[in-house]
Amino acid sequence: MSNQNKQFALLQSSQQSLTDKQIAELPILSFLKNRQPIKVKAPLTVENNDFEIEIINTKVVQNSFVVYEIRIKKGNLFWIFQTRYSLLESLSSKLSKNLKSLLPKFPEKRLFGNLDNDFIQKREKQLDSYLKELFKLGRSENTVREFVRQSQKAAFVINDPSAVKLFNLDA
Repeated sequence: MSNQNKQFALLQSSQQSLTDKQIAELPILSFLKNRQPIKVKAPLTVENNDFEIEIINTKVVQNSFVVYEIRIKKGNLFWIFQTRYSLLESLSSKLSKNLKSLLPKFPEKRLFGNLDNDFIQKREKQLDSYLKELFKLGRSENTVREFVRQSQKAAFVINDPSAVKLFNLDA
């Protein structure tokens, strides 16, 4: 019987944990036994609350409404998504009264002249400061957590450096 077949038979026959001698006969398992534990980074969850948010761009779409490009960042990971004022207004309306009292006033709705460049820039700054305060003060609120989850789903750019696999070529 070849050495590989012996190792395979040993693996098949062991219903319980292998002894140190048996592990020593199996090169892969002996390697795994002697390896150092791998430090695993904490998984990204919305419960890890150190997110940063920023409006990075605005676009007028079909000369009828404005879209805001928002970047949410956590460490080296970030994602970018687009949203409209009305969706941010909806987010604001769902916040608790207690949190709303701590936040700056949500930028007002404007029926006419909302595509004016000066107005767009002013609203962008107001929304940006509003969202930054919201993420600072309201990060434990369920509505904010859901907003982060939905923004991840809606992202059109995701940069996740941990997804890059590094290889040790010196082995």
